[in-house]
Amino acid sequence: MRKKILFIFGGVLFFLIASFFALDLLLPFPEHKLYQPVASVVKDRDGKVLRIFLPPDGARRMHADFDKISPALKKTLLASEDQWFEYHPGINPISIVRAAIMNIAAGRVVSGASTIPMQIARMAEPKKRTLWAKSIESFRALQLKLHHSNEELLEIYLNMLPYGGNIVGVGAASHFYFGHGPDTLSLGEAALLTTIPRGPVYYDPLRNPQQAREGRDRVMHQLAAKGVFPEEEITRNMKLPLPDSIKPVPLEAPHFSRMVLERNGRENEVKTTLDSTLQQAAQEMLKTHVARLRSDDIDNAACVIIHIPSREIRALVGSADFFEKGYGGAINLADKKRSPGSTLKPFIYGLAFDQGKLVPNSFVYDIPVDYAGYSPQNYDRIYHGQVTVRQALAKSLNIPAVNTLASTGVAEFIELLKKGGISTLDKSPMEYGLPLALGGCEIKLTELTNLYASLADGGKFKPFTISRNENTVETQILSPQAAWLVLEMLSSVTRPEMNETWMLTRDMPETAWKTGTSFGHRDAWAVGLSGDYAIGVWVGNPDGRPRKGISGAVHGGPLLFDLLRMAAPGGKLPAPPEDSGLSEVEVCAHSRQLPGPFCTKRATIRTLAGKTRLHPCEDCRQIFVDSKSGYRISGECLGRKDIKAKIIRTIPAKLARWRAENNLEVPHLPPLAPDCGLIPSGIAPKIISPASNTPYLLRKDTPMKFQQIALKAEAGPDSGTLYWFLDGRLVNQGKFDEKLFTEINVGRHRISVSDEIGRADAVEFEVR
Repeated sequence: MRKKILFIFGGVLFFLIASFFALDLLLPFPEHKLYQPVASVVKDRDGKVLRIFLPPDGARRMHADFDKISPALKKTLLASEDQWFEYHPGINPISIVRAAIMNIAAGRVVSGASTIPMQIARMAEPKKRTLWAKSIESFRALQLKLHHSNEELLEIYLNMLPYGGNIVGVGAASHFYFGHGPDTLSLGEAALLTTIPRGPVYYDPLRNPQQAREGRDRVMHQLAAKGVFPEEEITRNMKLPLPDSIKPVPLEAPHFSRMVLERNGRENEVKTTLDSTLQQAAQEMLKTHVARLRSDDIDNAACVIIHIPSREIRALVGSADFFEKGYGGAINLADKKRSPGSTLKPFIYGLAFDQGKLVPNSFVYDIPVDYAGYSPQNYDRIYHGQVTVRQALAKSLNIPAVNTLASTGVAEFIELLKKGGISTLDKSPMEYGLPLALGGCEIKLTELTNLYASLADGGKFKPFTISRNENTVETQILSPQAAWLVLEMLSSVTRPEMNETWMLTRDMPETAWKTGTSFGHRDAWAVGLSGDYAIGVWVGNPDGRPRKGISGAVHGGPLLFDLLRMAAPGGKLPAPPEDSGLSEVEVCAHSRQLPGPFCTKRATIRTLAGKTRLHPCEDCRQIFVDSKSGYRISGECLGRKDIKAKIIRTIPAKLARWRAENNLEVPHLPPLAPDCGLIPSGIAPKIISPASNTPYLLRKDTPMKFQQIALKAEAGPDSGTLYWFLDGRLVNQGKFDEKLFTEINVGRHRISVSDEIGRADAVEFEVR
């Protein structure tokens, strides 16, 4: 009989177990109901909450990982709700029997038997409280225990508990009731968070503080009775006050936080790179400066501070006030595409350094130029003839930058910018063309500032980061030598466009900086480097409204220097790279090329070893003159007596023409002795007008005498008279600096020019 009973019992047990597993396969637990959308919590580098982006349903859910929940809460919850949680299979038969006996004896419900898995099942699939619903709840609890570890279930449970209103889960409850995360909950706070879910309205600490206190204290008495915590600790925590308000949703660094959400998507929690102290100081400084700028018809500004070694954004202020509607406050102006003005010029020169074409003390031309109809001008319409690269960058001269870009190549420069993280260049090199040198594109302040950071990091580009532990890949965009030379130029030359008192203040760190003003007077920029920080500033009107006279130096510079003093007090600039590859080379002081035997004045310049290409000086030369007449002697006359050698310095034909047109002194060779022949050599004339690549249009309503074409050529100092031939017919003659013209007719023509000793040039052009 006993065996029969055991057999029947075993059969029933096997049937129940088999039935459970069959039902588990047929009716799996709806796992998706355990994980409702949660808020995206953005924190600064120290863990301070900056912004909470609520889920679409508006519930205040903040996911809390199991290992980030206070041990006090875990112990309190298990001791009060389900002390056998770690041992039962999802339902607790002993608790069910005990609750049934107690409820029958009392004649009403005085004790429940719901385990934590059963409560999870009820919260996931709410139903009316019936016996059938309880049976389903028990089945679901068994499923949960089967498919999840105890740690997983406890985490799910703690994130589903209701805390009144739209607060769900201990993560949100900890933040909105106590103002900190669930990892630092005290025993008293843990007891209150254990109490509230039993009746979120009844135990609401704001509406019903008396009931909430009694419920909390009741839980702590239970803990004392079970010996979970020492009596003294419980007594101390019972004296703590209840929360008296719901903490507001934080709204710190709103532009930066929104940028994090857009880049990272909806993650439960993002620990960012932001330094709240720097951010707050930058925000206040920017707000102060914008108040001053608005009296000057400039509405807003933005700034970004990047830590150079890590490329972390430590502060980003997108506008003076996020909530200002009339001034584009909600627009993140630090990450908006704008024309960069002159701020790209340092990188054009850096590329030229690496290509071996220039060094900081090389001479470049600053004279009017025409590139197939594109004629750039300097900002002040003043030209300087010949300047060093260092001077050209210090004065932010446009023409030398355009000429250098033409030499280095637009495509090559665009490639450098793209390697340097500029993501906004979406046109072909031909579409951008040479205006790119002067800001003929759109760039974001964040990316421009990070590009400048590369100069202080050995020419290495690394993407800027906004969240911790982002992987970055280095790309060498400039050699360490070229990067340092550019940095040194930006730091050592007195900037003429800004009052020097900014640089003379006592706490001013060593700084390399550049300003820029965009096409149409819409954007003013200032970017600076010092110590470990790269700082970028943009100033202007968010709606793109121009403000005539806006200047990166005048309007952006003061804010930049305030930020530099705040972020990098006592900051230094990098020393030259070790084993630098930089060498000191002696050159002719007049041409900045390798000195020849007739270069009497020398200078020393810094070059890139193995890269910088220098050629022998052609400006300093020796001639022979008749000691009596002063005529130049050449060819067969060199055998005469009474001649002497004379060293002279000439200048390039292009520069000579500009100086002549502007009534400046031009060095000339003495005239050739009339009775001496000369073998053609030296520099031949070069036609610059008419241009072969530009068609000329005649107007029918204008007399032909008013439509003559200019005859211009560059020529050496020994060229003498130039003779102009149109289609083989002599049409004019004169010195290279004289203003000469000729009439033209419709059709294709050939124009040629010849100097006194037979050197010539010719071009073909079209008249329509």
